[in-house]
Amino acid sequence: MFLGSGQVFGQAGDFCKAIHVITADAPNKFKNIRGNVQKSNPGTTIWAAGIKIPGGISARFVASMGLFYECAFFQTGKKEELKLVYDKYKSELAACLHDGYSMDTQPNFYPGIADFKKIVFWPVVKDDTKADNAPAHIVMEAAYNKDVGLYTIVLYIFEH
Repeated sequence: MFLGSGQVFGQAGDFCKAIHVITADAPNKFKNIRGNVQKSNPGTTIWAAGIKIPGGISARFVASMGLFYECAFFQTGKKEELKLVYDKYKSELAACLHDGYSMDTQPNFYPGIADFKKIVFWPVVKDDTKADNAPAHIVMEAAYNKDVGLYTIVLYIFEH
């Protein structure tokens, strides 16, 4: 489901710093932290990640109906193992993004995991912000892949 990442970024305590580095490069289309192209076909390009958020098990950049950073934090075949990790990363993100972002929740439509709401961090933007230079928004969700029977906690940092 996920490709391996590029370089590891910092120590375990650098979670917030990594989030801020990635969001800061989002208006630049992540050009300073994207690695080499790993896969390209019509409609989708995947790059290695030159930065990995501490705690992540894999990371990559994807262009497919938008450009985003994708990081998997946890993968398991047991739904009951999700809660602890989901709550941990939800809290860490809220602590990192308390200034300049507002947190919202949206329904999770994956079968059997509706209790794990999609967490969205929206940037607080000024009235004169234009779409092509809007700051990144961040989404964390619990996903389920029925083909392989795995649940995954995934973070996305979108270009806009």
